[in-house]
Amino acid sequence: MSTKTKQPSILDYPILTASTGETAPHLEESWPTEYIEPFLQKADPLADRIVQLLYEEGRRDAERSGDVTDRPRRAFQFLHLLINQMAIPDPEVEQPFASEGSTYTFAPEVREALREFLREGQKLPQWADFELIDHAQKLFAANPLLAYPLLAFLSLPVLYTCGRGGTQVLMLTEQIHVKVRRRIVETGSLIMQVMIKDSFTRPSPDSRLTNPLPPGVEAILRVRLLHAASRTIIHEFWQDGLRDRAKEVNKPASEPSKVRMYNGKPADTIWREEWGMPINQQYLSGVLMSFSYLDLYGLERLGVILSDKDRKSYMHLWNVFGHVLGVDEEILLRLDFPRTGAAVYHDGKAVHDASGKEMIAEGRALYTRVMMLNRAYDEEGIRCGRELTHSIIDYLGDLLLRRVPWGKYLRVERLPQLMMTMLMSKEDLALLGTKSTVVDRIVFPVILFILRLRGAFVKTAPHLSNAVANLFFKYMREENDAVYAELEKRTGVRYPGIPLELQEKWGLVKGK
Repeated sequence: MSTKTKQPSILDYPILTASTGETAPHLEESWPTEYIEPFLQKADPLADRIVQLLYEEGRRDAERSGDVTDRPRRAFQFLHLLINQMAIPDPEVEQPFASEGSTYTFAPEVREALREFLREGQKLPQWADFELIDHAQKLFAANPLLAYPLLAFLSLPVLYTCGRGGTQVLMLTEQIHVKVRRRIVETGSLIMQVMIKDSFTRPSPDSRLTNPLPPGVEAILRVRLLHAASRTIIHEFWQDGLRDRAKEVNKPASEPSKVRMYNGKPADTIWREEWGMPINQQYLSGVLMSFSYLDLYGLERLGVILSDKDRKSYMHLWNVFGHVLGVDEEILLRLDFPRTGAAVYHDGKAVHDASGKEMIAEGRALYTRVMMLNRAYDEEGIRCGRELTHSIIDYLGDLLLRRVPWGKYLRVERLPQLMMTMLMSKEDLALLGTKSTVVDRIVFPVILFILRLRGAFVKTAPHLSNAVANLFFKYMREENDAVYAELEKRTGVRYPGIPLELQEKWGLVKGK
């Protein structure tokens, strides 16, 4: 008589946290510090060249005008267009910044650099497997938890423990603590654009580019350019600040400093050499794992039953996402082909023979290594992480109070902190200054039991099984619509909402 072997769960391999000092053999073998540390100095040359050319043009403008504020002007215009228009500037348009009130025309070298970026950036890796991608997209559609709840309660907060430049970039660009509402909605929108059918292959009819790209690819490339613009502006301001400070070495203390400022801080203090490049390859690899490996961990933590193919497919989709985002190919190949560290082909087609369990183990090891290396230990890093975390908690608590009927009496504002307590490690929660109350500790096991009961019904009663996730998502969808309505009123741009196929799948609209 044979017995069925129990399928291992991700929960059998809990997250290693930086503060516990735990290690595992595969952590040292796969991602030793001496291997991963050089990626701290690596950025994204293909995307960075565009912004560097704009910055150089601004320097020439400043030399002619005598106004130092002209130096970053073109780079800031480029960044604002990416943010406000939620679109990539079209290299084939005569005045790409017209929507920002500027008659500026791209210099020939900038136009060609942007063309090259779009031409090369849209290329998918040869090892992309569209059957696995399709399966991952179906997994996402079947689990609304992946759209906003896990993003807000796990994927983003764990990154706020990264005080080696990661949280500082977010603070400098005001992308969370000031613009938290928009940032959560836009990040969720990015993920949903990637998770619709043919998102990597079929050009979008809604693209504003002369040569349209698939919606998932265009959305990722826009974020890649946002990274490049933020990285270049921060680094150049910092370098200019250091030069300004060097000129004042013999300045009398009574004289005011002439070091330029960036968001209210002297420019020479906004960055540190030991942090490497802003938004570097090491940090990006950790971000990638927080949206792939960690999301799968969160799903199982909340009672979703995953097959090995579910894990394998979801990890693979995010590795392809990472390729389009500009993550170093060497890292991605080690993640996607953990047995060889290099792509394997048969008759011209990639052979993905590693199991989902193997890919999870590799992703977990990379995540743990990056989190350890980037963990905040000084006062500034910890302060930034806590401010970012509490921005999310306060925003989502207020959202639920505003939108949930009788929310004030149900104490729904406690839900964000309660969910973080359920999903994140005690060490990370302590670092981020998130504390649970006695009531939380009583309610916690009850909610966890309900969510895991949801997992027990997932195969037999799918509509019932998604009830808990859809409850939160309903209110995030209303918030999504409100945010985009406000932006459209201000800019005149029609912003992408939740893709129709996902709305139908999640019961937000009736299907055909």
